[in-house]
Amino acid sequence: MTLRSKTMVLDFTGECDVVAGIRLVAELPDAGGAEDGGTVVLEQDAATVTQPGGEIRLAARETLRWDGGPVDVEFVLPESPESTVLAVRGLVVQLEPADE
Repeated sequence: MTLRSKTMVLDFTGECDVVAGIRLVAELPDAGGAEDGGTVVLEQDAATVTQPGGEIRLAARETLRWDGGPVDVEFVLPESPESTVLAVRGLVVQLEPADE
């Protein structure tokens, strides 16, 4: 994943519901900088990045599609769609059966 030109590898966890869609969450690494640490949440057509300085809500360039292969998706500020803020590359989603 690349956030504001900073590349990192994250381990997302989350849930998938036929009605509600998918929601994945990962912790951002904290190297001690002003824009380090926090969380990123990926949803069907949006992402939310929460860091010590605040929270930004991003829109997906295209709705996420989970077809079993790796997923690439870019997220932008709705008011500035020409600039990619968050890019996720090669995301592989492994679904496990729900506990009954």
